[in-house]
Amino acid sequence: MNYKKRLKQILLFTAGLLFLGLPAYTICANALNIQNSNLFLRYEVDDVFVGELKHTIQIVNTAHTKIAGGKLFIPIVNNLTARHYSILHKINSTGGKPAFFKDDFENLYAYWNNIVIEPGKAFTVELNYHIISFSVSYTINASMVKNYDRNSTMYKKYTQPEKLIESDNPQIISAAKSIVGDEENPYKKAQKIFDFVTTHIRYERQEEERGALWALKNGVGDCSEYSYLFVALCRAAGIPAKIQAGFVFNKVGENMTYGHMWAEFYLENYGWIPVDATWDQFQTRDFRHFCSIQSIPEIIPYSNYMFNSTMGPKPKDEQVAQLKALSPNNISDDDFTQNLLNAVQKIKQTEFAIYLAKTLGVSLFFSSEMHETAQKIFESKIYVQNAVDSWETDLQIAQSNVVNAAGNIEEASNVVWVLIAETFTIFISVPTVIMLIVLIFLKRYQTKPEAI
Repeated sequence: MNYKKRLKQILLFTAGLLFLGLPAYTICANALNIQNSNLFLRYEVDDVFVGELKHTIQIVNTAHTKIAGGKLFIPIVNNLTARHYSILHKINSTGGKPAFFKDDFENLYAYWNNIVIEPGKAFTVELNYHIISFSVSYTINASMVKNYDRNSTMYKKYTQPEKLIESDNPQIISAAKSIVGDEENPYKKAQKIFDFVTTHIRYERQEEERGALWALKNGVGDCSEYSYLFVALCRAAGIPAKIQAGFVFNKVGENMTYGHMWAEFYLENYGWIPVDATWDQFQTRDFRHFCSIQSIPEIIPYSNYMFNSTMGPKPKDEQVAQLKALSPNNISDDDFTQNLLNAVQKIKQTEFAIYLAKTLGVSLFFSSEMHETAQKIFESKIYVQNAVDSWETDLQIAQSNVVNAAGNIEEASNVVWVLIAETFTIFISVPTVIMLIVLIFLKRYQTKPEAI
């Protein structure tokens, strides 16, 4: 036999051995999906931010007569969502300590009464929050969304019309029916409504609140109109939805002089899902959104503060909000925050290692080990989710989940890097063996040429 033909056969045989493991990886991946179908990951925590939010409000009397009987209402950045936790660390004001109260929708307000501002003077308030905030991405499976209990208080409350959210208007109802068509799944209906709102409205700053119906008719608006229209269409389509208002920052360290509005819709089995149509965010939320008003505000409109007085000229008022990063040690004496931050970062690093391992073909040689590693990453995400959900209600459970997440992901990380190293060893040794075989083969046939 011609030695070149024999060499070709050897190389083809070796390539076949290398790729023989490919079907095993495919089966492993499918098995993982089946096995994990009973575990319920509602959202992934993509990032953890620890810092300070400072909100300063100044009411200035620029006239020559005093202002009397002033009232100042400030909604407090609250913990009504698992996507951020805030602690009102300190309040400084020229008018002493405020009173606090809640409305029926759990919005919390700081309140100053009988404010007097002399000519040329100012009434100033500074609120300092310690913040732990999360970037999250919801992993919604439409088939796991349950039907609503239409008799529940929650459903009735968040599907009714209200001022600026005219969900009972015939034009809103007609638009909602046209948008969702024959779709019955609430999640898919909300997706269609979001897509409509983001394409129908062109951003244009408004000097006053216009509302959902105006936005539908005119096709322009700012964050308020985007949010009002999304919520109104959801409610008209039978999906509970609500407004959220507060602050959003483009980056850490930025000073903001105005507030922002976004929305949420509710899915059974998942809870309240974040939506910011202005920022084109659907079922995701970055760590720079901070809510101070949700649902129907009973005390003031959707605003970061409200000042009025019974006597005197109209003052000049302004606000500034600033977000800056802090060390976790500045927020808490325990290790929970730092451990949570470390666990989330380690999950991201390990996911990158998994991606690198798949690119290098590690699963061809270590399919079962890769399967187990992927399982541990998934479980770690579940533990992180449970820690975030239970933090305020049961710190001991939250701590336990963070410890489990950290242990799981550390083990997974160690395994995947070892597998990558072993795969490199295989890739180095196999070609070496092949070259040795080829050299022996060539030497044999060179010393024993074929007979003529």
